Amino acid sequence: MQTGRDVLYRALQLLGYTNGYGEVDGTRDAELFKRGTAAVSQILADLQRLESPGRADGAAADMDAPLPLSPEAVNDAMPYGVAMLLAQGESDGDAQSLYAQLYNQKRAGVRHPPSGRVDVLPRFEG
Repeated sequence: MQTGRDVLYRALQLLGYTNGYGEVDGTRDAELFKRGTAAVSQILADLQRLESPGRADGAAADMDAPLPLSPEAVNDAMPYGVAMLLAQGESDGDAQSLYAQLYNQKRAGVRHPPSGRVDVLPRFEG
C-alpha cells in the first residue's frame, strides 16, 4: 500500500464492506467513499504529527499520490484508523471499538523523531 486509495480499500476490506467476492465496489456506495477520503486525510494528519512534528500541512490527502509517511505507518496503522472512522460513521459500534483499540496499539508503534530532552537531575558535589 502506498496511496490513500490503497489504504481506503484495505480499510473497507477489514470492515467487510465488500461484495460477495471480497472486492470493493466504488460505484456502489459513493457516500462511503466520500467519507473514506475524509478519514484518510484525518488519519494522515494524525500520523504526520507523530512522525514529523511541525511538518504536517493539514492538506487533504491526494488519494492517488504516495502518502508522505513511513511504510510502517501506511501499512500497519493507517488502515485500522480509517476503518475505525468509517465504522463510527456507519454506527457500527463493535467494529469501531475493535479498530480504535487496534489503531491505538499500532499508532503507539509509529516511529517518533528523537526528542530533545536531556537528563536534568541536579548534581550535588560536596
